[in-house]
Amino acid sequence: MKILIKIGSALISGSGRINYQWLKGKVKEIAGLHNQGYQPIIVSSGAVAAGMVIENLSHRPEETLKLQLLAGEGQIRLMKHYKELFMAYGIFVAQVLLTHHNFAEKAEIKTIKLIMNAYLKQETIPIVNENDLVNKEEFEYKRVFTDNDILAALVATLLKVDLAVILTDVDGLYLGDPKENRDARLIEEVESIDAGIIRMASKATNPLGLGGMSSKLKAAEMITGAGINTIVANGRYDISDILANRVKRTLFKGL
Repeated sequence: MKILIKIGSALISGSGRINYQWLKGKVKEIAGLHNQGYQPIIVSSGAVAAGMVIENLSHRPEETLKLQLLAGEGQIRLMKHYKELFMAYGIFVAQVLLTHHNFAEKAEIKTIKLIMNAYLKQETIPIVNENDLVNKEEFEYKRVFTDNDILAALVATLLKVDLAVILTDVDGLYLGDPKENRDARLIEEVESIDAGIIRMASKATNPLGLGGMSSKLKAAEMITGAGINTIVANGRYDISDILANRVKRTLFKGL
């Protein structure tokens, strides 16, 4: 079973630092799935935060060039963490850096699909991130992949995964902002993403707007449109519990 797991920056790099203990626990969970016969594909943010650690920066810079430099430095550190943590379970990983341009050319799409499936066949876990060195839109106002949510959707649909799991820092899609309103109701299952659902995650009605729940909803719309179930859940929960519906989550049904 192919399963795409998207790890956002809010989870892996809180306060501008890599949350190593959280990552260690999540790798253990993913390794467990791998050993059960799953074929995990990870889409991971966190390169800039890792670069900030290397340069001992406490605040995220605003200059695009500096963010690109940090991403290049940090990507090495991020992959080192993944490599060492997965190696503890005898699992190899591979780095796959992509930009939106790679999904615009048929030849490149074919190559991405061929390489990714080859990694899965040899039981290597591909770890995907945006190639920030050549794709500066990630850091500018109209972010192409919006914290890798859209990148995750493109990869999921290209590889025809069986399930996509988008991990974030809230339990799923709420009627209201759960960080501000403790009584906000979680939407546990969404049959189709209509205008009403979209309004729930809009910037006007939900502070998680741009790059937050709004982009996750857009990603879910793309993935479910390809007939693939998509789960948005809190990364503090064990992935096995998320899959088994033992914890709060929002399931978007594939069309």
